[in-house]
Amino acid sequence: MRRTMAVVVGSLVVVGGIAMTGCGERPDELGPYVQAFQAMDTYHEQLVQMEVALKADQVALAAGTSEVITAYLADMEKVQLGKNKRIIAGHNKVKRTLAHALKKIVQPDFPTFPISALKQINVIRDVVITHITTLEKRWIEEERPTEFPLSWPAKD
Repeated sequence: MRRTMAVVVGSLVVVGGIAMTGCGERPDELGPYVQAFQAMDTYHEQLVQMEVALKADQVALAAGTSEVITAYLADMEKVQLGKNKRIIAGHNKVKRTLAHALKKIVQPDFPTFPISALKQINVIRDVVITHITTLEKRWIEEERPTEFPLSWPAKD
């Protein structure tokens, strides 16, 4: 009986020690990810410029839409992800959307290119805005001292 009691007390001491010392603060994954995703703003700006060109019937200015999406996807592949499931899920959703857009967009010399490119840009924009909104909510929940730096660029 004494031995059983000693084992139980010893186990509780070990568990208590682990709980007090082993559960340090989680590493900041949101800040570094937001900073890495902020580097994608150049692609967002290029897509907005192409959208404006397509709506103005200047198809030649938007001929590189597929190349922009390809470069965007390549840079998204390079982003280091932590263990945060929400960040990973949103990041992967953006990557899947970019890959899908590349499959759906037609060549610039096809008559349906303007419609196809506009549709894919809109789909990418919607997914990126959703991802940014989710990241912003987490930013606010964590009561970060700085202003949230991400947004989809406005059309000029």
